[in-house]
Parts: sequence; C-alpha cells; structure tokens
Amino acid sequence: MTPFPHRYQVMLANRQLLAPPRDPIALGPPPQFGGTSDRVWSPEELLVGAALECLWTTFEAFARKDQLSVDDWSATGVAILDRGPRVPVFTSITLTVQMHVDGRDEERARQLLTKAAERCIVANALNVPIKVEVTVTATPMRDERSAG
Repeated sequence: MTPFPHRYQVMLANRQLLAPPRDPIALGPPPQFGGTSDRVWSPEELLVGAALECLWTTFEAFARKDQLSVDDWSATGVAILDRGPRVPVFTSITLTVQMHVDGRDEERARQLLTKAAERCIVANALNVPIKVEVTVTATPMRDERSAG
C-alpha cells in the first residue's frame, strides 16, 4: 500500500463518470426518481456497489495475509432508501456474501469476513447501518482413515 494520504479524482461529464484510463460509467437517475434502468447506473446503485467492492477488497487482503484460499465468492447488496426528516436517507444496507472454502477453513473465513466488515473504508464512511450476512460452504474434509 502506498503511504497516506491517498487522493482519488473522478470527473462527471455528459452523464458519465470519468477516471481515465478506465472505461466511462454511464449514469442516470433510477426509475424511482423518473429515470430509466436502461444501461445506466444510478448513484444509489453505485453506493451499494462501492460497499460490496470495498468489503471484497478488504476481505481479499486479509485472506491473502492469512493465506486463506477462497474457491468462490459472490455477494449481493440491498440498500433501503426511505423518507427522512428533510431528505430521503438510506436506512440500511445489507450485504449478503456467499463463499466457498476448504472444510477446515470455514470458521477462519467467517472471522476474516467479520474483520473485513469492521475495517471496510466505504462502510465506515457512511452514516447508515450496514449488516453483513454470510453463507460459507466448505468442501468436506476427507477422513484420512478412509483414504485409500
């Protein structure tokens, strides 16, 4: 990791987020605010996506440091936006993670995910409760006595 502080710059032009050399991201309001869901990302979806990616990136760093091998990882994020006193506010974000690891690593994977959830930069920057749910499946450990 490079020394702090880190600086991130993104431009918005013609309804696209730009951060060359990356591909532009087309933006627009969600259908709930009069937009269309046709090939554009809403700010709300980007927020949920940022929370998901941050959780994965943080978990991945801890897993690499702890030498945990993850065979498969997928996650879904759901954010609830509701009326607030002055403006709509996010009242919750739930990140549901499914991962597959070796049988003897199931508990360690859960612990590392909990640690990643606590240390995720994006989640810690938000003023909304974030719940992480996890399903860890594991390859059954072979019984050495029955191995051939």
